[in-house]
Amino acid sequence: MTVNQEPSSPSVSGQGSLLKTDQISRWAWVWAYTAIVTTLAVVRYGMFVSHGYSLAGYLTAFALILHGNSALLASNLLTQHIALQHAWALWVLAPFAKYFDLSFLFFASAFWVGTGSLAIWRIGLMLGRDRGTIMVASVLYLLYPSMIAANIYDFHLMVWASPIIVWLVWYALDRRWVPFLALLVLATGIGVGVSGALLLTGLGLILWRRTVWFGLLVGAFTVLYWGISHGLSWPLQEGLRQGHIDLRTVLYLAWIVLPAAIAVGGLMLRKGLYNVWWVPVVALVGFNVMQGTVQSTSPFTDASAWIAPFLALIVVSAGHFPSRLKKLALLWTAGWVVLMGGYLYHATWRPRPTNVAELHTALAMVPQHATLVGQSYILPHRRVNPNNMPAFALGRIVIPAGTYVLIDPSVWDGYTPRTLLTEWQTRAARARGIHLLYHHSGVWLFRTTQPIVPIHQG
Repeated sequence: MTVNQEPSSPSVSGQGSLLKTDQISRWAWVWAYTAIVTTLAVVRYGMFVSHGYSLAGYLTAFALILHGNSALLASNLLTQHIALQHAWALWVLAPFAKYFDLSFLFFASAFWVGTGSLAIWRIGLMLGRDRGTIMVASVLYLLYPSMIAANIYDFHLMVWASPIIVWLVWYALDRRWVPFLALLVLATGIGVGVSGALLLTGLGLILWRRTVWFGLLVGAFTVLYWGISHGLSWPLQEGLRQGHIDLRTVLYLAWIVLPAAIAVGGLMLRKGLYNVWWVPVVALVGFNVMQGTVQSTSPFTDASAWIAPFLALIVVSAGHFPSRLKKLALLWTAGWVVLMGGYLYHATWRPRPTNVAELHTALAMVPQHATLVGQSYILPHRRVNPNNMPAFALGRIVIPAGTYVLIDPSVWDGYTPRTLLTEWQTRAARARGIHLLYHHSGVWLFRTTQPIVPIHQG
């Protein structure tokens, strides 16, 4: 893929031919991105580096669906938050996750996100942009720190909304009503949370003027979809209740805004950058800040990744970029990727578990049909299994007899307090009804022989 200019042309004929040099080059970027991100996700998984119950939750949801127990999704501690999304894509992905293993999930997510760059190329060509400018937009989309992090952080369906945004804009720009509506329907498969991305896209399409009717359709469709999913409940006010400004919010704005503002060349250097696609960005960042929660102010979540497609649209809508600004944008984006890599290494990879062999040994002692209570980075290694419980259950519910408990009290998984694990370990050592099966390098494996009440009730 080169950065040389080419005569602007509103035509995108020949886009479907993979034998054309340009098309091969664009697909090469998609496959390269897919290979790199999938590899990082697989390596991260293999190193037991996981800081949320999302992956274990999805795997448990797949297992419940495949076993005909989808009615239990709303009551299972690992799948409750997933059940609230009403994502019918779970039923489509479940057999693939079962028979093609976790790597398929990582691959599918990275590949689908990568195809968003193809939509950006089509939009750029339709608008008559030169190849260098389109490349800046594509690279900004693919290498935006939040986009990469959301892709390698286990598995999240909601990050799939990122390419949907740019494909909807392409179909609207090309006046293709049927695939546009079909994509809206397919977007509901990833859950009701996609409503936010759809509303932001619709807002941009309305303000863009040339696509007003498409924007109105998105708005009407989203309101109808949200209303059906939630009935008469509109929890927007509740979502903003926790809003506050603190140091975390400031750091979030630095992570999100700085790479965006500089990567597009600087607002003062290119007047064309003052366009309508900044509105969804400001709205999304503002909403996350007003929520003020740990998840909403994390720069490495799926909602923050939605900023990437809108930044790409800002660039392709701005017009031709001088060569100096292209280089500045690419260098700045690359610099932020390096900075993000350093941060992730320091925050997640460097303090990774060093007792991986012991964890594998303990897991091998747990029968597949047995219920296992474990921390967030442990449970995904049972693959698609319905018999999982999060470690925080030790302080919430009665643990049935015959349950296996696998913990490392020295590791904090982001959800279960170390004190709870330490107290449970101490209690297990002297309590009746709890049998120690394995202990080495900080890894403890117990099996209950009678029901055990929550730690605070014991």
